[in-house]
Amino acid sequence: MNFKNEDYIAFTGDTGDFDLLQNDYKLSESALRFPNVNSILIPKKAQYNLRKHVSKPMLRTIDTNIDIAIEKCLVFLYNLASTYYTDDKWKSLSSKILHQQSRNADNTYIYTKIIDVLTTGTSTGAFIEVDSSYQVGMQSKKFRLTDTYLKAGLVEYIINDVGIIRTRNKIYYQQLCEAMANPICSNLIAMYPKIDLPTSEELLSIGKLLAKEGRTTKKGKILTMRNKHKDHYWLDVKNRSFVEDNIELFEFLTGRGFMIPSAGDFHSGGRVVDSFTLMPSWIREQITIEGKKLIECDYSALHPNIAINLYDGSLTYLTHQIIAERTGIHFDNVKIEHLSFFNMKWNDMIKSPLFDYYSRYDSDMLARIYHDKNEHGHKITSQKMFGVEVAIMTDVIRYLNDKGIFVLYVYDALLCDSKDFDLVAKTMNRIILEHGIRTNLKT
Repeated sequence: MNFKNEDYIAFTGDTGDFDLLQNDYKLSESALRFPNVNSILIPKKAQYNLRKHVSKPMLRTIDTNIDIAIEKCLVFLYNLASTYYTDDKWKSLSSKILHQQSRNADNTYIYTKIIDVLTTGTSTGAFIEVDSSYQVGMQSKKFRLTDTYLKAGLVEYIINDVGIIRTRNKIYYQQLCEAMANPICSNLIAMYPKIDLPTSEELLSIGKLLAKEGRTTKKGKILTMRNKHKDHYWLDVKNRSFVEDNIELFEFLTGRGFMIPSAGDFHSGGRVVDSFTLMPSWIREQITIEGKKLIECDYSALHPNIAINLYDGSLTYLTHQIIAERTGIHFDNVKIEHLSFFNMKWNDMIKSPLFDYYSRYDSDMLARIYHDKNEHGHKITSQKMFGVEVAIMTDVIRYLNDKGIFVLYVYDALLCDSKDFDLVAKTMNRIILEHGIRTNLKT
């Protein structure tokens, strides 16, 4: 059936409009793209224990309908699902978001009642813990799952309550609107349909090979096959990154669709987070477009060179290799130290092996960093650097998108199709200089 343009305008809401939908390939395909917001991941046994062992009067303080009260508790627990894959099991949760997730039609604050239920728990213990060091107005309150539920693992749960599903739909589209208004996020959304992901089975084979070859992560951890062993099997477990755990994280990030990319607040300088920034780098390397792997375009020692610009340093085109050669510190150790050096408290910076280098070659810059940290707190340096980094990457991505080129963003690096590499590289090298940062892409 052929439709004229006026047929598209004639939607009335009548059931007859479904005839148009079913017979138009493009519209029919679009109807498959709505998010499944009723699917969440929760700790195993959490639903059973809430239903069987939690006080019914306590649950009714959340909602008179026990089923709805339980599902609101499960949505709260879902907020902590990502901590299964992080070293730090504590997670800050905004009271504003918690209220938005759980409020009733009359806008009643419910989330505090949910916290009461989950911290009280059952006769065998609580579901969550609350960080007692929380200070009003300083930061969002932190929560963690208790060990019982951390050890249990995650399981999918399908929400049934229409009201909760509608609330989650609103939140989803709100986040999507915010993402589309951000140049980095909208670029990522345009990039996602082109991406082909490896299977978990393929990743396991690749991971085994990389572990055998002695691959290390960017933080210097040794890629290791767990082979069903528990952490205590390794004396240096904190220095290892496990292939199987990495694959579980990959499945968490991509198994039910990609995260909506989200820009952070001023603390992170507006850095964007999505399924791919959070993905282990060796897995991200396996992403393909039309069977071809992406090429990474990465600035050389970007943050040290941003710091030099921000604090009127005298060094130019600084690289990790230059510092390694002048100090005798191994190149890999220089890279790892630079990941945290400028974010450290001043006393910790002094203890870093990099401090002597900067003290010798750019002591005036160090003095200005000291005064800034002393006046505004030790995180001010990294906050400023992240802000500059995001401004640079935003300008690069805007220019590339205007040329019809879309890229994967990983903070200070971009992953692109090989056919676009030359233009991406030239653009990154040009724009970094326009921002006054004297560095360029790694060769």
